[in-house]
This record gives sequence, structure tokens and C-alpha cells, in this order.
Amino acid sequence: MLTKPVKELKGKNIALVAMGQSQIDYHLARTHSLTFDEVWAVNAMIGVLPDVDRAFILDPMSRFLDTEDAGSMTPMMRNRLPQIQYPIYTCELDKRVPSAEEFPLNSLVEDLGCAYFSNTVAYAIAFAL
Repeated sequence: MLTKPVKELKGKNIALVAMGQSQIDYHLARTHSLTFDEVWAVNAMIGVLPDVDRAFILDPMSRFLDTEDAGSMTPMMRNRLPQIQYPIYTCELDKRVPSAEEFPLNSLVEDLGCAYFSNTVAYAIAFAL
């Protein structure tokens, strides 16, 4: 169950921006005056996008805060994660990241009748549904 109510998403225009082609598409869309009701960042896009409403980082926060496993993204993630004011949906809570919220996996599996999500983008799409 979500700890905070989610605004109604039905009919909303959501930009889901990850680290591949979607970031280029997003920047081109904004350059051409397209607008979005919400902007959702995936993983390290939290360090690039200025107008994020939600983030989806399904790695534990300790991956970024306690290890070097994120490679060159580690310093940026360490700096940004504790400062973020919007919800970050993740697999486990960490008090060092106050805006982290546990991803509502069980309720989504029940609602969607599907339990297979292969990557963070799939989790975000399930959340939108």
C-alpha cells in the first residue's frame, strides 16, 4: 500500500525519462513546447532533469550511498538522493533518503494480475497502470 495518496493518473500525459533514447525524446519534446502533467525520472536521470514529479530507482539506496557499484554515477547519486523532495519509489527504505517510498509491489501485482517486471521502466509503467 502506498504511504501517500497518488494523484489520479488516468488521462494524464506522463513523460517517463530513462537513460537511453527517452531522454533525447524528452528534451526534444520540451524544446518543441510539448508539456507533460508529470515527469518521472528513472535512476540517474534525477541528476539531469530539473522538473521531476516522481523517481523510480528500484536499487536499494545503499548501492549508491555505501558502495561504488554505480560507477561514475555514484558521486552524483550520493549528492542528490538525500536532497530530493519528490517521491522516490524503491525496493527498501533508507532513512538517509527521506523521500524514499517503498514501491507498492504487492498491491500492483494484485491489481494487474502480473508479477513479472524485468527492469525499472517496467515497474514505472506498472505504477502508471
